[in-house]
Amino acid sequence: MSGWVVAEQAQVPKRAGRGEDRLVVIGDDRGIRCVGIVDGATDTSGRTYEGLSGGALAAECVVASLRDLAADTGPVAAVAAVTAGLARLRRDWGIAEDDPLAPSAVAAVLLPRRQLVWRVGDVHVALGRASGWEHHRGDKAIDRVLAGARAAYLHRLLAKGHSAADLARKDMGRALVLPALKRQSLLANREEAGPLGFGVLNGRRVPDRFVEVFPLDEEVLEVTLASDGYLSAAGRLGQAEDELAASLRADPMRIGAHPSTKGLAPGAISFDDRTYIRVRRSAG
Repeated sequence: MSGWVVAEQAQVPKRAGRGEDRLVVIGDDRGIRCVGIVDGATDTSGRTYEGLSGGALAAECVVASLRDLAADTGPVAAVAAVTAGLARLRRDWGIAEDDPLAPSAVAAVLLPRRQLVWRVGDVHVALGRASGWEHHRGDKAIDRVLAGARAAYLHRLLAKGHSAADLARKDMGRALVLPALKRQSLLANREEAGPLGFGVLNGRRVPDRFVEVFPLDEEVLEVTLASDGYLSAAGRLGQAEDELAASLRADPMRIGAHPSTKGLAPGAISFDDRTYIRVRRSAG
């Protein structure tokens, strides 16, 4: 009988503190039954909940729901349970139904006993076979649109003579897209939003379209999960770190090869929290 073991893992906040990512490894007497990465959404409201940001609060709520699930819970039931937990969290904190900045998160979860990975939102997933890696990048169309707008505006300011240092201190590109970022949750879990719609765990029903499932056939020997603070779910942690470090050196503003809705802020070690885990099959 084959099981799964953790080969590598890392969790690095973008600045001092715990950050909004959560790494989940849940086991029992039969071995690992759940591995996941939960990425709390950046809370642009500035609100805190007993010292936690909205993203961190949502991530912890998702982790608590995952811990309560049976090992054989399928993706649809798991997402429904997580959603119910977040709906209770909204009620407990008196968060309005139409609040566009309510705590939310995304997640990718490996269920060894169901031989699958399920994902809602922009967490990177990669499946490793002897023949090579199959990558399922975590991104969404609305972020690409807003990141492109920010990049174009900042390139224009640089061309007019603004210094990169000044724009890092006062990111006018971020300010340009921030109103849209604060309202983009209006597209979340909405099938009618077309290609700009996206899935998120926020206490509202997640349509099946936004629950991705990646079956693990017997040829899959390794699985990596990585939050979008990394460029990809690379096959090795060192590779993921090297990719990110090279990208940050070349483009700390995040307006070049990998545009983002935010850059490397002064005093931060990266543009976002980052979490990575690689698991592999193990006989026994």
